[in-house]
Amino acid sequence: MPDTPFGRYPGGLPGRHAGRPAPRPYERSFRCPSTARRRRVEAPARRYQEFVALHEEISAGSAIPLRPLWWAGTAAAMAAGGMAFAAVMGLRGVFGLEVPVFAGGHTAAGPAATSYALCAMAGTIQATALMHLLLATAARPVRAFAWIGGLAVVLLTILPLLLNGPFDAAVATACVNLIGGTSVVVLLAGVVAASSRPFWPDRPFRRGRP
Repeated sequence: MPDTPFGRYPGGLPGRHAGRPAPRPYERSFRCPSTARRRRVEAPARRYQEFVALHEEISAGSAIPLRPLWWAGTAAAMAAGGMAFAAVMGLRGVFGLEVPVFAGGHTAAGPAATSYALCAMAGTIQATALMHLLLATAARPVRAFAWIGGLAVVLLTILPLLLNGPFDAAVATACVNLIGGTSVVVLLAGVVAASSRPFWPDRPFRRGRP
């Protein structure tokens, strides 16, 4: 009896093969497993498995190291302020340099050193806040902070050389900015790198592993 599009029965009546294509002649003749139609093996849900593995990896990791970061940032701010104050007092008292160059020669040593120390402390606190923001948003916070901090240190080193003032005072101010800024960037980056890894890991996620 010939096959019909709806089965093996005349008149379009559904049969045993309704909804499926009619079997081939050799499949009707031979019933061995090698010629039987096999179901397609379903591929595993790779995206779901990767999502679960990433979630487990993130959950197993420690939280963002905010407490060590801010403790280090506060200590670095106090150290930067003290270093700036001592540098201004020493360079003005020993060498007679008008440091910082933006304060000018008409400003006394005490107010100039105090203003420079406050600027150094404020810059260090801002750098700590930037690292905090990068830890929460960036995929590689330490690398991003190093790039941003390096550019900021370069600008702080070049800026005194562009101001109107004695050249020796400008060079001394640039050197102090370079040393202090580099120390702050290295300290904050080192504290974060030494602490527990952030919420978004710096290394890429390994597929297929929790």
